[in-house]
Amino acid sequence: MGTGGERWLRRLLAPVFPYRPFMLRIVLILLASGLLTLACTTRPPGNEAGATATATGPRAQYERPAAEWPAPHLDAGVEHRELGPLAAAEATATRERVALGKQLFFDPRLSVSNQISCASCHDPELGWGDGRRRSYGHDRQVGKRNAPSLLNVAHWEHFFWDGRSTSLEEQVFFPIQDHLEMNQDLAGMETKLNAIPTYRAAFREHYGVTTISRYDVARAIADFERTIRSRSSRFDRFLGGDYRALSDAEIRGLHLFRTKARCLNCHNGPLFSDQRFHNNGSHNYGRFQEDLGRYYVTGDPDDLGRFRTPSLRDVIFTGPYFHHGNISELDEVLTMYNVGMPQIIPRAVRDTATRLPVHDPLLRPLGLSEAELDDLSAFLHSVSVRPRPLSPPELPGK
Repeated sequence: MGTGGERWLRRLLAPVFPYRPFMLRIVLILLASGLLTLACTTRPPGNEAGATATATGPRAQYERPAAEWPAPHLDAGVEHRELGPLAAAEATATRERVALGKQLFFDPRLSVSNQISCASCHDPELGWGDGRRRSYGHDRQVGKRNAPSLLNVAHWEHFFWDGRSTSLEEQVFFPIQDHLEMNQDLAGMETKLNAIPTYRAAFREHYGVTTISRYDVARAIADFERTIRSRSSRFDRFLGGDYRALSDAEIRGLHLFRTKARCLNCHNGPLFSDQRFHNNGSHNYGRFQEDLGRYYVTGDPDDLGRFRTPSLRDVIFTGPYFHHGNISELDEVLTMYNVGMPQIIPRAVRDTATRLPVHDPLLRPLGLSEAELDDLSAFLHSVSVRPRPLSPPELPGK
């Protein structure tokens, strides 16, 4: 029995065995072995991959090149950037430079305590995030925001939730110096690394420098980070013409994603992100954990509460969600968007503020049914693949 069918049966049978999960498991095993049958003619949802040659409904509309798909539901002014396969980033570094950058990425000596590395908050086994709402940093201090996944970072135009950096090399310096993160001044980092003969020799051979500077470190780490990318998903296979790769439920979810659910307004293109900044109401203005996002970078009141649109590739493996990391379940995220992501501001604050965050007009209640939310979730599973395992490198000795 496939995982989709087992999930459906669990939802069907759980009320019968609410306090006896072992009995539920026994029933599932008997059903899978054929020793027990279920008097039900309804097929589990999402179990119809590669259905028929005479496809109907959304399947018939989508079993064709993306250019021939139904027109999406987009608001005025939103560019139509169709979903598509993510091309490999241009290889600009040698294998040796990437290997050196990988060592630095995993080396805790880049922190003042020699305990925290880039990989502490961007773990390949945790979707290149850390699985926490907010990360622990220097002296176990808690950071201000959720650590975003680094998957496909070579394609990003802005970095961090607030877009404060526009290049991979520049973004390296922020966490190293941040007092809540690695708390290392850059001059001290340079002194440390120049005292390690293996690093000096590697930089001399692969970057042509005799003394390691902060800029050399940034170049090497960025060279490695550009290799962090998603694996090919079932949705990518579908785009390539393997129409058996998606179930009927997932195709229904794809159609909802592009139409009634309005997701394509912000999550578009091969990256599933418009790479812009939006106020989705989660800024907590005037409340605990207030975070005004992009406004802190630009000082523009129009940017109050705006944050960078994250990619949805591999979204199943990159939670918790939003800049605050307070939502751990993807289904809860979908429910919040279904009701329009309301912007909640205390009345006392609203009545006295001279300027309030402007809720993005792209967001509005959707009216999706439970079945439609399930289909949308199924589609997001189809664009998600667990990131490829990566073993930490051996680090140079002192």
